[in-house]
Amino acid sequence: MAVTMLVVFSVLFAATHIIISHGAIRQGLVDKLGEMGFRGVYSLVSLVTLGGAIYFYWGNHGEGALLWEVPGWTYLIVYALVLLAFMLLALMLANPSPAGMAPAAMEPRGVLRVTRHPMNMGVACFALAHVISNGHLGDVAFWGSLFAVGFIGAYHMDRRKAREKGDEFRKFQEQTSILPFAAVIKGKTKLEAGEFSILLLAGAVIGFVVFIFVHGRLFGQAPW
Repeated sequence: MAVTMLVVFSVLFAATHIIISHGAIRQGLVDKLGEMGFRGVYSLVSLVTLGGAIYFYWGNHGEGALLWEVPGWTYLIVYALVLLAFMLLALMLANPSPAGMAPAAMEPRGVLRVTRHPMNMGVACFALAHVISNGHLGDVAFWGSLFAVGFIGAYHMDRRKAREKGDEFRKFQEQTSILPFAAVIKGKTKLEAGEFSILLLAGAVIGFVVFIFVHGRLFGQAPW
């Protein structure tokens, strides 16, 4: 029963988050409720559905049907995704994205050369790492919902910002990418070492190492 509720709340969290933020639906709600009213409803729905998913996940991770098992070498991918997540979430403090909620400069700089959605992609990378390494139904539903919200949410935000900010934002889109390192690989931008905070990078690495060592104690499952 607990795993069923975990799946239900996880699906509800992802579905409501994605549907409510969809262009026409979001705009319709903003027209009726106002921007602050919409944000209030959006936050309340997210709080209830994600809160329910966390409640049922906390005591029931590793439960439900086993959908897959992965060989040991895949943990190299898992570790890389988690480390990337820590770095994106740390570095966004130095370079907030104009694709986010707060005002920011339309300049591809620092972590924005890696992705213009460092928060969304950070959450998506962290969640994907856990989807890969935890094949039980409850875990896949929980982490899969976070991955979907982070990944799809970035595309929703992109379209909305392009409508709101016009050509200036579209030019920023042309110089950057949603997927980490895609713009670098395509030659649209290049990484500049001097634009990255050594302090934040060091903090991200330290946070990653601490996370690996305390993972088993906190969650009852060593990450290897």
